[in-house]
Amino acid sequence: MSKIKIALLFGGVSGEHIISIRSSAFIFHTIDREKYEVCPIYIDPQGKFWIPSVANPVYPDPTNKTEIEFSQEFNHLNQIVSPSDPSALATLDFRSAFLGLHGGAGEDGRIQGFLDILGIPHTGSGVLASALAMDKMRANVLFQSIGIPVAPFLELEKGKSDPRKILLHLPFSYPVFIKPTLGGSSVNTGMAKTAEEAVTLVDKIFVTDDRVLVQRLVSGREVSIGVLEKPEGKKRNVFSLVPTEIRPKSEFFDFEAKYTKGASEEITPAPVGEELTKTLQEYSLKCHEILGCKGYSRTDFIISDGIPYVLETNTLPGMTGTSLIPQQANALGIDMKDVFNWLLEISLSS
Repeated sequence: MSKIKIALLFGGVSGEHIISIRSSAFIFHTIDREKYEVCPIYIDPQGKFWIPSVANPVYPDPTNKTEIEFSQEFNHLNQIVSPSDPSALATLDFRSAFLGLHGGAGEDGRIQGFLDILGIPHTGSGVLASALAMDKMRANVLFQSIGIPVAPFLELEKGKSDPRKILLHLPFSYPVFIKPTLGGSSVNTGMAKTAEEAVTLVDKIFVTDDRVLVQRLVSGREVSIGVLEKPEGKKRNVFSLVPTEIRPKSEFFDFEAKYTKGASEEITPAPVGEELTKTLQEYSLKCHEILGCKGYSRTDFIISDGIPYVLETNTLPGMTGTSLIPQQANALGIDMKDVFNWLLEISLSS
């Protein structure tokens, strides 16, 4: 039986470039080689595509390597001397693209739309669901519309309002949590206890982003829960996993806490009780559905006074061997090779 040729897109132009490299190393080495022939395609921080020219592409171990060190080794081992026109993907007979990207242009619908134009199916959500999930303000509006608790929030848009005036007269109390509306992976996020602190943080974000979400800070236990889809004939069986409780050793589960080894403790399944676990599973399925997600997703919550407040839904969650969805799948006895088979089967049937 001939193998199905797929592309593994990784790297990308977002602030989560190095996380994508780590995730995709796990993906590359876990995908079922009896079914699939995998060609890793590196997108560098400038958006250039580096496509292997060898018959059996190699994915070097990224452990303890900088992005530059990894890219140099990747290009050397795969005999790549120059970047390719991205449209060349359409000429390489890929049946599907496995998206190992995270954040920014990898997760907000742009790469999904590009692949749609090329006629290459891909894993994960489509253009609309990807864009909606990345837009935290619009996602919050949707979550509220179906009765899922969301902490009070508002959005500031660069050049359209007086941030200082608004931050001095918020309709909800300080402290607040501030983040780019379209950001990912907790980059440039932070707490502000006063209007002055809020103005400073908003000004910092406005250097690189045009929209900022300001939300009343909800303190409590942070949990995250994944949703998977399993193809069953022509249908997709959508189900929730078990929640993971995240206990950062810093004040918040920020970028450093999320991706620095030992910076947070993760407990799977989360010790939150049967009733709350069922609520989290129900809410995660509703978030997945209202956004129109496909294949998989992961939704983050803060539990405060017994109420789970939704933070955001990720359409391309981390996929290193120790990431949250692999932890949760393992807790239920689900092999990640099977999960990746499901994602590819779903993409190939669309």
